[in-house]
Amino acid sequence: MLLIAVLLCAAVAPAAGAALLAAAAPETLEFTPQERDTGAVFARGPAVEDEEWMRAPFGEGLLTTREQWSGDRRRTELLVDYNRVDRLRLGVSGQMQVANAMAPRLGGRIEYAFGRERLLYGLQLEQPIAPPGRVAVGVSVVRRTDHLDLHQVDDAENTLALLLGHYDDRDYFEREGIGGYLTWRVPDFSTVSVHLRRDQYRSLPLDPRTRSWFHRSRPWRDNPAIDDGETRTLSLRLEHAARPGRHRHAGLYHWLDVEWADHGLGGDFQYVRMLGDVRSVMRLSPATTLNLRLVAGHTASGTLPRQKAFVTGGVDGLRAHPFDAFRGDQIALTQAEYSIGLWRRRHGSLRGGIAAIAFLDAGTAWSDPAHRWNLGDRHIATDGGVGLATAEDRLRVYLARDLQRSDGGIVLTVRFHRPF
Repeated sequence: MLLIAVLLCAAVAPAAGAALLAAAAPETLEFTPQERDTGAVFARGPAVEDEEWMRAPFGEGLLTTREQWSGDRRRTELLVDYNRVDRLRLGVSGQMQVANAMAPRLGGRIEYAFGRERLLYGLQLEQPIAPPGRVAVGVSVVRRTDHLDLHQVDDAENTLALLLGHYDDRDYFEREGIGGYLTWRVPDFSTVSVHLRRDQYRSLPLDPRTRSWFHRSRPWRDNPAIDDGETRTLSLRLEHAARPGRHRHAGLYHWLDVEWADHGLGGDFQYVRMLGDVRSVMRLSPATTLNLRLVAGHTASGTLPRQKAFVTGGVDGLRAHPFDAFRGDQIALTQAEYSIGLWRRRHGSLRGGIAAIAFLDAGTAWSDPAHRWNLGDRHIATDGGVGLATAEDRLRVYLARDLQRSDGGIVLTVRFHRPF
């Protein structure tokens, strides 16, 4: 529990401080295209929808948090994904939320994976149970093409990576299950929730009919099998989304999760898994910004199934290393990006500009049979480099190098939003 205590301290401290990635070879080109809580949680108006929020893509993604909701009654979105197990996956998602803080919230998604002729779906219903709507109960049911939670490249960027560069930044499996939860929104701190779930996991094979527009002669990386079976889990979770503003101290995000599998619940797996992800954006001056990220994961007991393993390497961390270069039941990762605005222009609704970036990634993942988070005994990989970004982070270009290898090559990465 020491790990969780450390992450909790970092989470509440006020000033805590797709992509295509080639193997680390020279000259390689790849693409990887607080606000105070009030009872009137929707009173901020439609402008909030256009503001970027710090929120890592953990969870089901079926309901937008109340803080991020723009005030619309309904919202629909077209879903498009192209990957090496589903090939084309099309669908639609929708949400319904109203201004009444005690009204239920509903989110849903339906998709069809054409490559494996499979209907996928998700539905989440949440009902507040005590005024002013901060305590709620909810239920969700899903069948989805899923991937490891530390593979955080989104569908749009990963689709571009696959079509343009013949590279997929995720590994996949199918998850089908149902769960219920109790959540409490604690003002100025976190959303605390307890989840009880039952999920069935299934391996998915590589679809050899998957095609890219370029580099068609390259073989696809295989989609590795997972440990098929059923999990029955109880988890305690804390999450706080943040909206980076234009002030000196801009925002702090945290996701902390402790998950118990079996231990009287049944299921095919037994483990206790802890994961924390803390991110901060600090405006040091009108032209300079420091982005920080800390990830720590620990398996306190049992054996993690492969679909729950911690991984790092590639576009999600250690950007000069190959995809998932490090894997295990323990992880430690730190990332820092320092950016300086070089030029900025605004003409009406059009915005432009260029920022220079210097970054550093350090970390590793490993397995320890004794379940020790013994980071001091491990070799820490360190990558660094420079980059350029457009003013609105629509395009980012990185040059990364393994700082511990004198013969390490330069890896060029292109992304279409900030990595964290």
